[in-house]
Amino acid sequence: MRHTHTRPSFVTNFSCIGSDCEDSCCYGWGISIDKKSFKKTLAHPELKELATQALRKVKKSDTEWARVTLNDDGACRFLDEQNLCQIHTKAGHELLSNTCKTYPRMSHFKDGDRYESLSLSCPEAARVILFNSNPFHLEQITVNHNHAFQSSPMWAKKAHDYSMQLLVKSDMQLEHALTAIGIIMKKTEDVSKGLLGSESIGSMYQQLLILHANGELKRHFDGFNQDTNTQQMHAFTSIQLWLHTNKPSRGRKRFEQIHQAILDMMEDESINMEHINTAWHQIAKPALTAHPDLFSRYLIYYVYHMNFPQVDALTPSQAFRVMLVDFFMLRCYLSVIAAKNNGLSKSDIILCFQVYHTSRQHKANYSQYVIEILNRAKFDDLPAILTLLS
Repeated sequence: MRHTHTRPSFVTNFSCIGSDCEDSCCYGWGISIDKKSFKKTLAHPELKELATQALRKVKKSDTEWARVTLNDDGACRFLDEQNLCQIHTKAGHELLSNTCKTYPRMSHFKDGDRYESLSLSCPEAARVILFNSNPFHLEQITVNHNHAFQSSPMWAKKAHDYSMQLLVKSDMQLEHALTAIGIIMKKTEDVSKGLLGSESIGSMYQQLLILHANGELKRHFDGFNQDTNTQQMHAFTSIQLWLHTNKPSRGRKRFEQIHQAILDMMEDESINMEHINTAWHQIAKPALTAHPDLFSRYLIYYVYHMNFPQVDALTPSQAFRVMLVDFFMLRCYLSVIAAKNNGLSKSDIILCFQVYHTSRQHKANYSQYVIEILNRAKFDDLPAILTLLS
């Protein structure tokens, strides 16, 4: 059976920068070793002695047969004095474990088709996605396989495609595109429950294009209550506290840079959302005029990478709310770093995106936790969640 294999140019153009990386993936986390790589490494004459000390059997599965132990600095024991991998230098790429061979490359399957991507938890991946020219040019090849797969529902396909079309519209402000996506997700949720036919999603998309053209979509967005500091503060404080409490060991120093910048803006031992919003409008937002497509790039990547709106086990409306929280948290991170540094460099931007996604990626139940926070903070409908954009 014929299927497609899709690879964006940000995947094609990615290349690991090794010891020059700001947050090496060879530090601070338990690197899994598959059974085949484990046996080959132990059998290699130049690696055997080191491997007996550096590898610890766990035998959870053939793909997680062992783990690399870390030294006192939190580094993989296979790193040499130049922070280069001795497995790679002495035995070549083929002997690397599946984890080391593929990260930060990722992929997901939809309707039998494969979609390649990169994880933003890698600084170099963030750099390629956010700053390289034309990162979303898609290369597609045809492959043949007869593997079984579950077909995506029509509502998911339509919601995904219309979300992407709204984000790439050059004449639509990002906030208005997100408003339109939120409205489509509300309609999509009704379709997913069998209350409406899938054709109603397309009809809503066409109506939204008309509303955009006559200015009604902008007026709809501008009409939301802007006095939301208390709700925003509750959401940001709860999420940041949880991330700080459960922060992964990898990238901890970089996470603490952002957390310290947040603490520096506290008032009476409380996070002051007004200060963060002021920093956004007065420092961060002006600094980002040098990168006008930063967030549109991010959200195009997000919809593609996450296969939005089929995210985790969330409903379409819940997936949209989590996406808005991700957008909001990044905006807050950029704001506090901009306030600390009186501006934003490319390195600052990469820091914020990479640190947030490193923390997010290592939390298996992150999306569900966010939904619970949003419900408690009364961000439970479209007008409320869109105030995170104010």
